[in-house]
Amino acid sequence: MITLQTARRYEDLLGEDVAMSSYDYATLFEGKGWFARRRAKARFKLLQKLDAKLTRVLHPEERVYFVSVGSLSSSVEQFFAGWAAYCINLRALIFTTERVILMQVGGNKKPRELVSELSYTSIREVKATWSGFCEVVLANGKKHRFSGMPKVDRKFLRDFLKDVVAGGGKAGSLGRKSDGLVHLCPHCFTGVPAWPVSCGDCGGGIKSARTAALLSLVFPGLGDCYLGHRGLAVMEMVGTGFLWLVFVVLPLLGVAPEGEAEAPIDDAHWIVTAVILGATHLIDSAVTHCFARKGHHPGKPPLAVAGAPVRSM
Repeated sequence: MITLQTARRYEDLLGEDVAMSSYDYATLFEGKGWFARRRAKARFKLLQKLDAKLTRVLHPEERVYFVSVGSLSSSVEQFFAGWAAYCINLRALIFTTERVILMQVGGNKKPRELVSELSYTSIREVKATWSGFCEVVLANGKKHRFSGMPKVDRKFLRDFLKDVVAGGGKAGSLGRKSDGLVHLCPHCFTGVPAWPVSCGDCGGGIKSARTAALLSLVFPGLGDCYLGHRGLAVMEMVGTGFLWLVFVVLPLLGVAPEGEAEAPIDDAHWIVTAVILGATHLIDSAVTHCFARKGHHPGKPPLAVAGAPVRSM
């Protein structure tokens, strides 16, 4: 039997017995209109990258119907964090027989730490907005907007979910307990409601959103470094370090800009400095807290269960 990892082309999988696979290849690679073949190839490559982790996330006998990619970043996050917010919030949306799995991916589409799920029973409507977002409206009134999703995928998902949502789908493990987004343990992939310090099933640690926010309040970038967003952390540290150098360090050292006479430091300078630096620290703390609440970031590894290690990334 040809597997997803051994197949060289997506066409090799179309004749396979889908009952023996976790993937419904006929639906996954279905395509109409222009560039259908190109989209099928892109989806095939995406699945190859997700397969190793997705195999551990799927329930027994759960099968994948469709997969796409979009960013879950809000307008506020993109305003303050720019392109970094888009990348950090990039998700592979995996539509299965039981639920919608949201798996964090990097710019290269390889899976990262965060995994969440939506039960079909929690979805009221899926629609495409005029601004190019794919908007998922939940039964509890909350909305999740995904940007960067291809127009063809948005249309397919709207039509696909119309029947699934109307029929109630097949509720996932937490579908009957939650009417919204449920974050999964990054170690064992079981649903973990609320924000505990560790997973109740495997004991694996979960990083605190409050700790991340406090670290960024002390100095922007520290909270993102704690969460594992290294690139964003470096940019924030460099930018904030420059502000501290210009507004605090150089004035205290009595160094004036080249070509200007040294001026005495008055109270107005320190008031302006306090406002600028205070706003910088507060805004970064709030944005970091928002990033931290997008899922459960892995902390300490889980304990061994009955002498055998639990599955972990």
